[in-house]
Amino acid sequence: MSNQGGFTTDFKDFEKSFYPLVQKAIPGAAEKGLFQAAGEMLRDGDKALPYTPFKKGDLRGSKLIEKVKVTAGDISVTAGYNINYAAKLHEMSEEQSEKTAWSLPGSGRKWLENSMSANREKYILIIVRVIETARA
Repeated sequence: MSNQGGFTTDFKDFEKSFYPLVQKAIPGAAEKGLFQAAGEMLRDGDKALPYTPFKKGDLRGSKLIEKVKVTAGDISVTAGYNINYAAKLHEMSEEQSEKTAWSLPGSGRKWLENSMSANREKYILIIVRVIETARA
């Protein structure tokens, strides 16, 4: 350590024990918040450009949010669409999208990814609010 009046510390032990403490203090709150945020993300895909395509098939009806998975120090959720052509529409190239006669004006590729990017803070706040409510 230098003589500049500062100090250093190692947070490795803190990081290892933080997640279990949160789980103990507010069991299920983070999972519930993440699940709610995933649902909001899917709904936002129907309300913001590019919209979730829907006039052909049952893409919007195939929304899926799986159970939140919690593993050692990690929490995740899978959310999307479980119809066979969902990935093809979402991941098509920009060139393919421009050639597609979308049945709903404003529909387009990457609707879910764009929604997630545009509303990231909103989804984080949903999770935080659920955790705060659980603590109250």
